[in-house]
Amino acid sequence: MNKTYIQAAERSVHDVHALIQTIFAGEPGMARAAMDQLMPMFAESFSMVTTAGAVVQLPQVAAMFEQAAGGRPGLRIEIGEVATVWQAASSVALRYQETHHLNGSATARWATAIVDCADGALRWHYLHETALSR
Repeated sequence: MNKTYIQAAERSVHDVHALIQTIFAGEPGMARAAMDQLMPMFAESFSMVTTAGAVVQLPQVAAMFEQAAGGRPGLRIEIGEVATVWQAASSVALRYQETHHLNGSATARWATAIVDCADGALRWHYLHETALSR
């Protein structure tokens, strides 16, 4: 396994979620700047399976961020248990636990992401989320 790609992909999990936290919890200007940084991190063919089981494409993800921007003041996203589950060439699949803390409650999910690290330009290609009951 290529440790450089793995380290970059693992770092991107934290970077992406820091930006998502800013989009959801930040003031309008901060949310917009975070969105401008976040969206290029997704490949044009990006798709994901949400915790509700819906399959969504990049345009739907962008619209969701636009609609939710600034709508969750106080949100804190915690990332843990990041593990590489597969790596080939410049692509890395990671599993991690994501927990959203807001207003004294927490919701958690497992997520699996496929990230390509070619040419130093990280691109998320796929994300699958599974809600955890607490």
